[in-house]
Amino acid sequence: MSKNIYPSKKTLKEKICIFLVLIGISSIIYFIVTGLTETRHQEIEFINQDFIITRGIVTKKYLYKGHSIRVKYIVNQKCFEGSDGFDEYDKVERGDSISVKYSKLKPELMITEFNDEFNN
Repeated sequence: MSKNIYPSKKTLKEKICIFLVLIGISSIIYFIVTGLTETRHQEIEFINQDFIITRGIVTKKYLYKGHSIRVKYIVNQKCFEGSDGFDEYDKVERGDSISVKYSKLKPELMITEFNDEFNN
């Protein structure tokens, strides 16, 4: 009894099918990422229309899959927590007090002083 140790060759139809599946998966990932990016830009525009600046405390710092921080801040005796990105050269640690810009209408929407859109 002999075993075939070499995988069988794929037919042209199988290769096309695999190619189409990979294109489909790539397209889905692309549209998810661009959709999330567009949503974030719309949130930032909304914040910049009518905002208040306050102080918040960094509760967590993430260095994997991009650099981001979680920040707690208080609006009208209610605690909110949001996240925003930061650059490698920004000196920020857990427990730091930082500036937070939040929307008056939707205080759960915020950006931190490390966001390029903070001063716009």
